[in-house]
Order: sequence, then C-alpha cells, then structure tokens
Amino acid sequence: MLATSIVFAVSISAFASEGWLVDFEKAKAEATAQKKAILMDFTGSDWCTWCIRLRKEVFDTQNFKKAAPKDFVLLELDYPQDQAKVPEAIREQNEKLQQIYAITGYPTILLADAAGRPFARTGYEKGGPEEYLKHLDELKKNLEKRDAAFTKAAAVAGIEKAKALKEGLDVVPEEMVAAHYKSTLDEIKALDTTDSLGFEAKFGFVQAMRDHRANLKSKLEQGGEAVRAEADKFVSEHPKLSAKQKQQALLDVLNFLMPPKDNATALKLAEDVKALDPESEEGKMAEKIRAQVEKMSGK
Repeated sequence: MLATSIVFAVSISAFASEGWLVDFEKAKAEATAQKKAILMDFTGSDWCTWCIRLRKEVFDTQNFKKAAPKDFVLLELDYPQDQAKVPEAIREQNEKLQQIYAITGYPTILLADAAGRPFARTGYEKGGPEEYLKHLDELKKNLEKRDAAFTKAAAVAGIEKAKALKEGLDVVPEEMVAAHYKSTLDEIKALDTTDSLGFEAKFGFVQAMRDHRANLKSKLEQGGEAVRAEADKFVSEHPKLSAKQKQQALLDVLNFLMPPKDNATALKLAEDVKALDPESEEGKMAEKIRAQVEKMSGK
C-alpha cells in the first residue's frame, strides 16, 4: 500500500511544473502550515496562447521562481487538449474546481486564502516578472485588508461587527463574495436585521442570479423560448428588482440562445431590455444586440 502511494505521488509530481503543486488539498494544507496565500493558475498548457506566454514570460523566470513562493503556494490547474498530460484524479479535481470558481476563460489566476476562499482575480499581464510580481503584491493587499477588518469584527458585537465584516468584504470582488463568503453574508444579515448596510439588497440579488443562471441552463434543451420564459418567471418572482437588475436577468438569456433559430427570441429580448431603461449600460448593449441580430437575419 505504501509503495502504491509513493508511485502515485511520483506520477503526480511528474506532471507538475517546477515549484508548482497540482493537488488542491495539498496546496491548502501547505498554505495553512506556512501561513501563505494560494496562487491558482487555471491554464491550457498545450493550446492557450496567452497561458503559454504567461508561463514563458513570468512563471518560468528565475525572478518569479525566487520571489513568488515567499508569499504564495503555487497551484497549477491544467486543462490541456492532450488529457494524457494530467492524471485522471487530477482531471476530475480540476473539473470540479472549474465549476466551483466559475472559470470561463484561460488563463485565469485566482488568489485565495489557505481555506480556498478567493480574494482577487487576474490573468495575463504584460511587463515580465517584475511587473507581475508588483501586480500580485497589490492584489495581495486585498487579503491583508480583509483580514484586518475580520480581526476588528471579532472584537466587537452587533451592528459594529456587521460594519467591520462589511468592510472586509468590500475589498473582495462581488462575484467572489456571493459564491464563497456565504457564512459571512449570513452573519451580517443576522446582525443587521433591517439591512441598514444594504448588503442583503446587494448580495441577495447576486446570489439569486447564480440560481437563476443554473435554472436557465436547465431549460436549454427545451429551446430559446423556454429559456426566455424562465427569465420572465425569475423577474416576476422578484418584484423588488430595479430596472437595471431586471435587464441583467434578461440579458443572461442570451448566453443560452442559438442563432439563427433563436433570432426572433433574441430580438424580442433586446427590445424588452431596452424598454426598461434605454440609457443604461444594459439598455445600450441591448440596442447593439438588436442591430446585430437584425443584420444576421438580413433585415
């Protein structure tokens, strides 16, 4: 059994770039023991041009190899075309992490605490290792500010605690807060029952939108009209949505429409979004979409 474990560990390490881990749980354990953050590189090592450039221009340089491990445990999460490059167990892990962290493009670089809670997102940046390291230093300040606010929250109670927790979450991107800080959001909600800080109004919608997107996806096989009907249902079930929030909920439908068969649905959707507020960013986007769909349809 021990021999099998050793062989497995060696086989895993053979797929990792020098200085990088590929096992998420091991990365969290090392980050905890060494009191470091985790740098996650979601990459396509054999097909993604910008991923390859980022590794060559930054990650494989001696400056980065020397400096980055002082602050970060490095975790490589690879999605290659040649799947033989990654052991099956790591492929399954990476697929799960892709869903958990909502990764839609490559390279995506996430910075997370030792528990895996992200606090910053970035990608390719030009300028070589020195500029990239400076960029990471700036992003890492989010964690320092977050933790300082959380420490302050631990020393107070009631609404003051809620304010300190909010201060900590304010430095974290909103989509990360909604997905990865639910317990903190719930604590703020319990402490601030009248929502005087506006967090329930703000993140209640963000969390609802995550469920909304999953529901839209579930209707995909039924066609564009079913997806649109699901969006209308969401809007009707949330009567307190602002015009902008309604526009955002409806525009999400576009991610699930298939031209040309869904062109009529897309046109009606764009008109309805624009009608809610023609001057908003979403309203202007809807007008551009309408024009593009009409052009595609030959109108």
